[in-house]
Amino acid sequence: MMRLYVAEGGALRKVDKAEMRDVLWIDLVAPSPEEVERLHKEFEIDLQDIADCLDPNERSRLEVEEKYDMLVLRSLLTDERSPERIQTMPIGIMATPRQVITVRIGAAFEAEDLCSDLKRKPRLETKEDLFLAIVRRVHRDIERTLRPMERKIGAIQETILHAKSAEVAHSAFALSNGLILLNTGLLSNLNAISLLARARQLQMTKDQLDLAEDIENDVAQLYEMTTIYREITSNILNAYETAVSNNLSFIMKTLTTISLILILPTLIASLYGMNVALPYQHDPDAFWFVIGISAVCVAGLWVTFRLKKIL
Repeated sequence: MMRLYVAEGGALRKVDKAEMRDVLWIDLVAPSPEEVERLHKEFEIDLQDIADCLDPNERSRLEVEEKYDMLVLRSLLTDERSPERIQTMPIGIMATPRQVITVRIGAAFEAEDLCSDLKRKPRLETKEDLFLAIVRRVHRDIERTLRPMERKIGAIQETILHAKSAEVAHSAFALSNGLILLNTGLLSNLNAISLLARARQLQMTKDQLDLAEDIENDVAQLYEMTTIYREITSNILNAYETAVSNNLSFIMKTLTTISLILILPTLIASLYGMNVALPYQHDPDAFWFVIGISAVCVAGLWVTFRLKKIL
């Protein structure tokens, strides 16, 4: 799907039909082969670069070509069927002499979302303004996902301390996997953004350069946050595994102790069940004699284990 936007009064307005060279933003979401071919003919975009932007495993990087500059970032992809699952996808942001072209697998944000979460709504008049707004929006989505994770980590820690549930492991592993994806994506994004000074098609003013530096600092901060959360989550999983091992050891120790307590009555009953002559074998009270000896042995072992704090 191809969407075209023009700049009007510092904002973006979607147009249905327009010449591609007259618009400010060309947004391709899961483009068809015809749309890819049209983009290739109009702007001489390398088909391999477009294919890279649609590769789910593509890494972040900056490519400086003769006709355009291409910045590939890892962006957040939300799944409506499982919103708690964290996924990332590549988004290619290409700057030509007059336009910004984005190529992505799924639409994580729309044109009206570019400025919706900013206190001071920037004016999108040039391709440099739009380019930086898209880069900032990609990382604002990641930041919104990271902020609630501190509460989730705290809740998981409390559950591990007071409960023995398999759901804890499921939540912790899901959170750990999401943090690994975000941490890896942010590191590659940070490396790619740090190379923006090499871009040929972006003629940024001093204010825009300051904004680009702020974005780089924000991405570095997000990377540090994910690194810290990742280590905390790893510690939580280690603590959970230790707790499970301790519980298993306690259960095995209890079962072993109970087996030792029961082995003496079993031994005595087995001896008196043998078909050989035994003391008190023909005594009418032999049954109670065996029961008494067994009870004394059980009580003695029980008291011994309790005194040694084994039970």
